[in-house]
Amino acid sequence: MGKTTKNNPAAFQKVVTLRFNKIIKNTIKKIINYQIKAAINFLSSELLNYLSQYKRKNQFYCNLCKSESPYLLHTSNNQRILYNSICPNCNSRKRHRGLYEIYKNILKKMESPRILHFAPEPVFYNLFHSFEYITADLELTDVDFQLDIENIDYISDSFDLILCNHVLEHISDDSKALRELHRILKPSGIVIITVPGNWLGKQTIENDHPDSNGHYRHYGLNFISVLDDIFTTIESNDLFKYNDVYNLPIGLTPHHDLVFLCYKN
Repeated sequence: MGKTTKNNPAAFQKVVTLRFNKIIKNTIKKIINYQIKAAINFLSSELLNYLSQYKRKNQFYCNLCKSESPYLLHTSNNQRILYNSICPNCNSRKRHRGLYEIYKNILKKMESPRILHFAPEPVFYNLFHSFEYITADLELTDVDFQLDIENIDYISDSFDLILCNHVLEHISDDSKALRELHRILKPSGIVIITVPGNWLGKQTIENDHPDSNGHYRHYGLNFISVLDDIFTTIESNDLFKYNDVYNLPIGLTPHHDLVFLCYKN
């Protein structure tokens, strides 16, 4: 069976907190593999997740599954711990909850848009179901079309709105992919892009080979210049601005997720 959207985050799947013995076992495995910083971060975040099960007072809201929760799950890598990242009810990440607000606002301004969504997340399907909405990916089998983002099989000026969330870091030639997105975008259309990065740093860091997450690079603020060379107008927004639009926060972090709105005149 091929890879599907259910294998990705934000697939409306409940997340089970690891058992204590599993936490210890995985920590030891990382230490044996000399991943000391990763082991420390993993142990710290998963112990906090384990203890969170005993919280009773709701402290967070997920705008995607419409649920209140006493906690959002932390996650980690070899660099840091990302607090309050994962909704235990729908498996959405910070960026998904912030993007939902952006998508809602954009759709209010568009009349019957034709939408193309690369690497689509199921938590957004209900938002787009009343529009002409096409899903695409090179590897996923449960999308409408399997498309190569570096060589998109559509004529120019085909879409009013293109969604590209955490895709470009997996592409060897992201500049070529961006030019393709610009080509198939209609005049006055918008491409909405997010990528993982250090938004307090200027330079994008290129990897010699894809890392363990399949990332060719970790973006910096100079990504805005790359976008500016291709698109007519660029707007960047920190998704943290949407953290408190509900009665409870949705778990966003300042300077963690920037969204880039790219326009074509």
